[in-house]
Amino acid sequence: MKRIFLKTVIGIVVLCILFSLLACVSGAASAQTAIPKSIINTFGKDPTTGRCFTWNTSTAVKKSVVEYCIKDEFKGFDKSNISRATARSYEVKNDLDKRMIHKAELKNLKSGTEYVYRIGDTGGYCEKGTFKTAESDLKSFTFINITDTQGVTVGDYAKWKNILDKALEKFPSTRFLVHTGDIVDNGDKTNQWDNFASAAKSELMNLPIAPVVGNHDVLNKNRTNSNAKNFTDRFNLPAEQNTGAPAGTFYSFDYGNTHIAVMNTECGSKNFKSQGDWLRKDMAKSDKPWKIVALHRGPYGATYNTTDIRKAWVPVFDELGIDLVLQGHDHNYVRSYPLKKGAVVKPGKGTIYMVGNSGGVKFYPQKSRSWQEVGLQLKTQMYLAVTVSDTEMVINAYDSKNALKDSVTIKK
Repeated sequence: MKRIFLKTVIGIVVLCILFSLLACVSGAASAQTAIPKSIINTFGKDPTTGRCFTWNTSTAVKKSVVEYCIKDEFKGFDKSNISRATARSYEVKNDLDKRMIHKAELKNLKSGTEYVYRIGDTGGYCEKGTFKTAESDLKSFTFINITDTQGVTVGDYAKWKNILDKALEKFPSTRFLVHTGDIVDNGDKTNQWDNFASAAKSELMNLPIAPVVGNHDVLNKNRTNSNAKNFTDRFNLPAEQNTGAPAGTFYSFDYGNTHIAVMNTECGSKNFKSQGDWLRKDMAKSDKPWKIVALHRGPYGATYNTTDIRKAWVPVFDELGIDLVLQGHDHNYVRSYPLKKGAVVKPGKGTIYMVGNSGGVKFYPQKSRSWQEVGLQLKTQMYLAVTVSDTEMVINAYDSKNALKDSVTIKK
């Protein structure tokens, strides 16, 4: 009897240890507190004069603010020159907990100016962060593109932090990050969104992100992620409407001499035409010479042959003279020939379509397609560095050791 009891106790202890280890490996998120977590900064309509923020707290925090000041004038958050923006706050219940989502927009900022900020309330503040508005007369800049950072464990998301840090090490003056979707592996799993944000906590506080929604980001098996809710709760983005896609999942902005439009490939094919019509109107409003589209399931990839996107949107891209389409989804490195109407054309006469392999742990076997000028599968994380000037756009592809693997220049 004693032996049976002892074996039972040992079995229970072993199971407890295993469950504890599993929780650590899977990265179960820590409880929400009054201290802001998952702070992410994004662009509003105008990166020269505004900045948007999103963060999470416990449900005890009903009101939260962003305190900010021009960096050169900063002497402390208790001084009279500190400005404050009160967040729009609302409670959500997800698969993990109840928490408050806070969103704030800073307006009427000075262009080309660095600011310091902190977020919180009397219950506690986050550490100090910085951001810089875009210059109104900016002639040259660099941004980073990373895609498919999806993972399950804390260790998986450490890979995304590493590739982002490699990019910032190589390009310390990077202005922003374009993430082309599949941010997480299961969009209805809150702990994965928490792991994504916490892995790159400092980076996302200080570097604005322009995110694209991916097919994994909209998964809704547990019915907590309808209409990409976990995506729109995480990012404070312009709420474009009337295309059938959820507001906050497609948007655009000007930066320097470039107009960037983000499109939603995960809203159902019946809405593709209305998004194409939106893109026509959107591009017509901008006078910027360079035109970039960012989306997840691209028309010219590797693993997948996405004919629905190609049929719906490539004619629109051709019509509008889009210079570069940044894609995700394929977990390969792809650079297409310059293409127009599905045919290879001379450089500068068509659109180049690119996939930056993967910023996470998932890689697919290399697959060649007729439209590929370059196709690679290095089985390591990669990123694209896009440098834009008045006369050319240079896109360089690097691996996780910051080794240059491909380069292309588009001339204006």
